[in-house]
Amino acid sequence: MQPSLAELQRALAARIVAGEGPDLDDWICVPSEADLAARVAVYVQGYPARIREALRETFLAVAHILGDRSFAALADRYARGVPADLRNLNLVGAAFPAHLESDRASDDLPFLPALAELEWAVDRCFHADLLPAFEPSACSGWSWEDWGRAKIGFQPGLALVCAPWPLRELRETCRCERSEIDVDLVDRHDRVLVYRRGFEVVVESIGAAEAEAAESLQNRGLLGEVTAKLAGSGAEPGSVVGFFGRWVSLGLVVSCEASPSS
Repeated sequence: MQPSLAELQRALAARIVAGEGPDLDDWICVPSEADLAARVAVYVQGYPARIREALRETFLAVAHILGDRSFAALADRYARGVPADLRNLNLVGAAFPAHLESDRASDDLPFLPALAELEWAVDRCFHADLLPAFEPSACSGWSWEDWGRAKIGFQPGLALVCAPWPLRELRETCRCERSEIDVDLVDRHDRVLVYRRGFEVVVESIGAAEAEAAESLQNRGLLGEVTAKLAGSGAEPGSVVGFFGRWVSLGLVVSCEASPSS
């Protein structure tokens, strides 16, 4: 019986991704001088190769730490779960950090999921729009009450990645030989801010107070509430003002709006 287009697509996907599925000899017609198995093999071999290449370009440090063979095996395991309707290789790594949470590659290297999260944040930041920076003079007439009710909007590519590992140092290991990698992992909590400056993606370790302020404000917390919360936990009362000024000077802030008073 002649298969429907959907059945043929599913059969090809099963053969390409998992190496299984029905016999395609009676389903696909090729010129007499051509070989069906050889033509299908192009896709069977090519699909995981494209996935491996795309992942390697994005997750440079993870690939370098694991080595070519182990990373290729990891990428092939991950490829089996890539959504069939994905049409953009730039997005193929979206679920890679989550996949590493349960993949055997992380058994001996438990920092891999967090490192992958950082590398994915860097990739997304590079591809994100860079919006016009906030102009402070727009709020020159604000009262202290207005500032207390302010909500901050950040650049779309801004990301904060926190983990109990020296993430920035681990990411930089791709610059040295694998045999020379020697990173102390004990009590090395890192809070990494990722942002764009022109075409450059900046990866910067920041303090706990700044990280908490950035995370709270990214979640649309009010500036006054975030300031009070940090002051209550022992931070300097003016620290959030200092953080805000730094972010504005770096062009990380794109909007500042006072929410209506309750």
